[in-house]
Amino acid sequence: MGGLLNALNSGKTSLFTNQKGIEVTGNNMANVNTPGYSRQVMQLSDVPTLEYGGLFIGTGVRVDDIVRNYDSFVQDQLVSKQASFGEMDAKSLPLTEVERIVNVTDANLSTAVDAFFDSWQELSTNPSGEVERQIVIQNGQTLAAAFNSASSQMQYAQENINTILESKVVGVNSALQEIADLNDRIAGIEATGLTANGERDRRDLLVQDVAKALGASYLEQRDGTVSLQLPGGLPLVQGREYLPLETQRVDGKIEISLKTKASDIPLGLRDVGGEIKGLLSVRDEIIPDLLADFDKLAYNLVESVNAVHQAGVDRDGNPAGLFFEAAPLPVPPATFGAGAAAVMQVSAAVVNNTGLVAAGKSGLSGDNTNALDMATLHQAPVIDGADSFNGFYSKIAGKVGITINQNNLQRDGADDALIQLQNLRDSKSGVSIEEEMLSLVKYQSGFEAAAKFLTTVDEMMDTVINLKR
Repeated sequence: MGGLLNALNSGKTSLFTNQKGIEVTGNNMANVNTPGYSRQVMQLSDVPTLEYGGLFIGTGVRVDDIVRNYDSFVQDQLVSKQASFGEMDAKSLPLTEVERIVNVTDANLSTAVDAFFDSWQELSTNPSGEVERQIVIQNGQTLAAAFNSASSQMQYAQENINTILESKVVGVNSALQEIADLNDRIAGIEATGLTANGERDRRDLLVQDVAKALGASYLEQRDGTVSLQLPGGLPLVQGREYLPLETQRVDGKIEISLKTKASDIPLGLRDVGGEIKGLLSVRDEIIPDLLADFDKLAYNLVESVNAVHQAGVDRDGNPAGLFFEAAPLPVPPATFGAGAAAVMQVSAAVVNNTGLVAAGKSGLSGDNTNALDMATLHQAPVIDGADSFNGFYSKIAGKVGITINQNNLQRDGADDALIQLQNLRDSKSGVSIEEEMLSLVKYQSGFEAAAKFLTTVDEMMDTVINLKR
């Protein structure tokens, strides 16, 4: 009778195990499209054997744990590549905006430079012409407006980045808080000997998000919690605690800091990675560098045109004044001509009196010498003694093109690596419906066999009991 009771226990554990297997399989199938979900499997072992009549016979099966198919190496690589991809991807949008400002189509700043000097060439054919003088002034205003627009659009692009940074920080803080909460839950669950599969999946996904946004790295502790830190080494999450980021507008720019109990720690380009580093580098390095180039071009153009213009005389033979309003005074090289593009404009006196345009140098009728000098200035190497105005603008456009191409190449490379890693992760941890269907059939058959086994044992026990009647 004891042997039949043991057999009854074996059937019961088999019935329970196969039922549990169907539950796990059903949960896998339900989460086939859940981001970050890892396929779960049962870990089984046989119940310790007992000795009967000199023989050791097993007494069933038990579920030791339900674990997830997980590869820590793939997770590490995903976190690392998310940081690289995030930095390059975040640059793409503002760089596209910069490319639109420094465009290479027919209607760009270089075209306005051409039109301005071409109008001086036209004026040289009719130095006293009212229409030709008016066209010179109009093209000068168009050229100034092109510089003003390029400068203001660059600053607008910087403001857009400020808005994106504020939004990113809100998302990062939410993720950091959730990771700290999950650390608490995971440590609590796993301290009892269970495995917090769902919580770990969710936390892995959040760690990838923070790595993409900030370039953060992580380290799992022995109690199951993870610690996150910035590329510069500053901590973000430690166990159940996290340090939030804060934003503050300083001199028109959003500055980011790490809020600690003692003080706020300002974060610069060296402290962060990922999307926030990409955005900061465009806002604080690429755009200021381009603005400085525009200012340098505008400053040199204003100074050169004014110098030639003042060498001539107006239509009445009086010494000519400035054609463009005076450019900002030159200051040390780092800020040479700073702000020149933003404030460039044709002299109000010239705009109100076409006779002040200096076409000649003598005031004699038909004198076009100054207009010719101005037209010649178009191709002169006036910038650093090497570049013409259009040549320098071509260098600006070329610099933008190279920056964008390099970023696109690096972003595409990081994206390809991420896709390959995600495919590898899916092959190891993802749910396959076909595989789960096979598991479903396996556990269903096991359940039916266990039920049949229990029925058989039950009948045998009835037979044994009836022998005594």
